[in-house]
Amino acid sequence: MTAPFALTDRALVRLTGSECEGLLQRLITTNLDNLSLNQAGYGALLAPQGKILMDFLVIRQVDGFLFDLDKSQQEAFAKKMTLYRLRSDVQIDCLDDAVAVSFEEGEGAIADPRSTDLGWRHYGGSPDASAEGNEELNRRFVKAGVPRAGLDFAFGDAFPHDVNFDDLQAIDFAKGCYVGQEVVSRMKHRGTARKRLVQISTSQSLPVTGTAIMIGNKSIGSLGAVAGSQGLAILRLDHVASALKDQTPIWAGDIEVSVQLPSYATFQMPDA
Repeated sequence: MTAPFALTDRALVRLTGSECEGLLQRLITTNLDNLSLNQAGYGALLAPQGKILMDFLVIRQVDGFLFDLDKSQQEAFAKKMTLYRLRSDVQIDCLDDAVAVSFEEGEGAIADPRSTDLGWRHYGGSPDASAEGNEELNRRFVKAGVPRAGLDFAFGDAFPHDVNFDDLQAIDFAKGCYVGQEVVSRMKHRGTARKRLVQISTSQSLPVTGTAIMIGNKSIGSLGAVAGSQGLAILRLDHVASALKDQTPIWAGDIEVSVQLPSYATFQMPDA
């Protein structure tokens, strides 16, 4: 599959102006200093309490930054930026341009920074929809262990560490202050993150997204994205470690499952 196909659940917001970069650097988790022209970074806008309000790809352009984000958050993101800019020289535009993805690099394509499995992004044009393409992309997200809001977590409900944003390079711990920075830095330095996004596997097809993950009669989380016999879930690692030590089965519905850490993970299963 070479042609880019449309991602109808994504939308674009562009920020331009002489004070645009300084404003964003004080707000989002991405360190914009690390982005070259037409390079994408991954990041989020957090609540002051440290939870994820919205996540996005952010691309450096000649005159500003392009945000590729969940379509349901387009207007909310633009309103947030409008509130934060005050009298700064920053222009905020919600765009109607299409967002597409391909699994082979093409002219003008921008690599997804989260994983090489996730292909390249394309902006503009008139890409066709593709059920096959979206199914393959879902499989690749699960294989890569990359979370998506609405499937693996809800906006306003998860801390960045819950969904491995620290290991997905969505947070820069050295760039200075941004909204929610104090809470997130404390979690890192104190090692207080107990929940993590993990990969779930079994020898048969998994049940649907939202199915409880159980140890005995205790729920330790629920299934997120599912692709056949593979899936993702945010689980309490201490409970998983105890189950593994005691050789207690872990279930998704009536199916026994295995739990693995993503290949990119720098964290480990705690001692039970």
